[in-house]
Amino acid sequence: MMLSKIIIAVNWLRTALFVLTFIIAMPVQALTVQANGQAIIVSGDLTSARNIAINRAKQQAALQASAYISTEQQLEQGVIIQDNLSIKALAQVGQHQILKETISGNILTVLISVEISSHNKCSNGQSASHFRKRVAVAAFPMANPEQANIGRLRNIESSMAVELVRRLANKGKIEALNAGNLQVQAQTNTAATGYLPQGSLTTVLQQIEQLEVQYIISGVVRDISMLTPSVFRSKNYFIDKYHKYDYLSSRYMRAFEIDLFIHDGFTGTLLSQKNYRTAGLWGNNDRQKFGFASSPFWQLDYGQQVSKMLDKMANEISSELRCNNFSVEITRADERLIWFKAGRNSGVKKGDKFAVYRKSIFYDYQQNSTVELNQTPLILTVQKVQANSAQGKLDGLAEQSNIQAGDVLISQ
Repeated sequence: MMLSKIIIAVNWLRTALFVLTFIIAMPVQALTVQANGQAIIVSGDLTSARNIAINRAKQQAALQASAYISTEQQLEQGVIIQDNLSIKALAQVGQHQILKETISGNILTVLISVEISSHNKCSNGQSASHFRKRVAVAAFPMANPEQANIGRLRNIESSMAVELVRRLANKGKIEALNAGNLQVQAQTNTAATGYLPQGSLTTVLQQIEQLEVQYIISGVVRDISMLTPSVFRSKNYFIDKYHKYDYLSSRYMRAFEIDLFIHDGFTGTLLSQKNYRTAGLWGNNDRQKFGFASSPFWQLDYGQQVSKMLDKMANEISSELRCNNFSVEITRADERLIWFKAGRNSGVKKGDKFAVYRKSIFYDYQQNSTVELNQTPLILTVQKVQANSAQGKLDGLAEQSNIQAGDVLISQ
């Protein structure tokens, strides 16, 4: 009997150590989840009811993220004969934002958006890649440039790239390049899918290829208008004077809306498209020439809300790219040997395996090009790694699939 208890204790300790090791080894993924929470308003105390409803919504968000560990043990005569450990995630609930609040009778319902940091597999079913992705952040042209007149924010088109690069630099698996002078979205009213086939960026691929990046991040500034358009147009001296003293009024709220696009750096294919919007108090600063992302700009409530949204954008970009495959261009092929443009600095190590793809370019009747990657039966295993390059060996001959410089390897 004592022996059985010792065996159970040893197995329990083994399981606990395995869980701890597994958790430490797993990468952290940030998810954004929306959830509802309800609470009863007692004696008109709306604040307490709101806090309770928010906490319940956070609990619901954690459940939606499947943030739990389940263990299943089968004992026979006091001895563990089967030990199944299923780890879906360990979550930490982060900052929340109230999206909607409604009251029906004495029931308060809140809808929140909350960040869940979890040790979890990717939503696409893959494990997080250990490779370091190289991305270029292009310009964010304005859909309505005249909206930048208040505050002199026209530099937002190039400064958005600067701000995203700065935030992405803190993400361990991303190398972000500032390409704020590159206009990917030439026509903001149709970006990013209307004027190019399947949303691809084939018209600027030649410029992108020179950057040697796996992904291109771009976007459009959709709206930075005052929510009350007439707030700075008053011609009545007394009304205008009153408004100046009432600078904390909601009439001085300003919108901030961005469309974000992520394209593949080799084919120009649109991989992701998201819309982000927030608003903040601009105040009565109609004649101040702040400039976007200046020190005075960040001190505004508006600037602080914009900063939070940029942080969220960077987190979601990092989370998405972390789960995507790593692609790299072949520089040379010789029988069974392949050389390519990535090495230790990109996380490549000896023994990594890559699928080999042929790169083809097709033209339609309007001479618009389309780039396609076609998988071959060949698999490459990395043998030698340097700082920014590596060499691998194929499990067949390169000539069999006509593999040559410019073709692509994609991580398995």
